[in-house]
Amino acid sequence: PRRSRGGMASVYMANDRRLDRTVAVKVMHQDLGDETQFLERFNREAKAAAKLNHRGVVAVFDQGQDRDVTYLVMEYVPGHTLRDVMRNEAPMTPERSLGILADVLVALSAAHAAGIVHRDVKPENVLISRTGEVKVADFGLVTAAAQAGASHAGMILGTVAYLAPEQVATGAADARSDVYSAGVLAYELLTGAPPYT
Repeated sequence: PRRSRGGMASVYMANDRRLDRTVAVKVMHQDLGDETQFLERFNREAKAAAKLNHRGVVAVFDQGQDRDVTYLVMEYVPGHTLRDVMRNEAPMTPERSLGILADVLVALSAAHAAGIVHRDVKPENVLISRTGEVKVADFGLVTAAAQAGASHAGMILGTVAYLAPEQVATGAADARSDVYSAGVLAYELLTGAPPYT
């Protein structure tokens, strides 16, 4: 069954028959820029994300293409997105907010140390497991689409309320852009609404 649909992909819960485990399969939407360039960038970003071996990052197991379907196989995290949690709990106490934010920042720090910028830090990309583990998902996917030309003609990739000014103005992003987005996330955790709509 499809679990969620976003601007770039739909996510399905699936069974890995070889290893007998539940996984999440992210199927990329078509029309994400030049197809050849996108696949090239997607494969490169997926490989980079797969090298991120960190408890705070959703693990990437596999990636590939089946005819015109491009997919990513990832760790399945039973639980909820931070968006779901925020609907019930926000505004959160400073202790709860900073506990979640600290885990997000540790994951981002590990990614930045590996040369990977997320570019789309938002509550939908933060997963909280049933045991309370915080994991950040979707590293590098926005980068692959942007570099393949999907941000042409004024189209902005990412969720505008969380984007750093330079991402809106030029599409450029680096580690500082992720920190800005984490700051917006912190504001929303503490107040119940993002600073900009």
